[in-house]
Amino acid sequence: MSIKKPKPPRPAAKKHEPDWAALDALTDDEIDAQIAADPDAAPDISDWSLDDPKVRIMVPTDVKAIRAKFGLSQDRFAKAFALNLATLRDWEQQRRMPHGPARTLLQIIDREPEAVRRALAPAKPAGTMRKRSTSAPKAPRRPAAQDRHHEPARRAGKPA
Repeated sequence: MSIKKPKPPRPAAKKHEPDWAALDALTDDEIDAQIAADPDAAPDISDWSLDDPKVRIMVPTDVKAIRAKFGLSQDRFAKAFALNLATLRDWEQQRRMPHGPARTLLQIIDREPEAVRRALAPAKPAGTMRKRSTSAPKAPRRPAAQDRHHEPARRAGKPA
């Protein structure tokens, strides 16, 4: 027999609804004051210029759409274009964004997939390479480097 009392059921959680009328009634000065008072609030960027050379607009790369264009599974797409499968999943689920060379590679895959496939294909053996001459035997190779380290000890009569 259990000695624990059953817990009463929790009341249904109230869904938070913002007071839109109160928010609409705020003036710009009141909004600025609230932003300044809250250290966790995002900065007001309404006066930032997009013409400033320090501002860089990042257009997200839709990796899932690029892959869907080829009708490949994530696994096959990753193998076809030498991508890490876990990274591809992170990009598609927008946990991470491709940057730098990865972003460039995805743009090239999107626009010129055959160029990427040609570049990633295994190198073909060149038919014009000269064959190595086997007329003169090569000198035998020296033993591994570890034996060279023990040579002074052997000369001094010490065991290696």
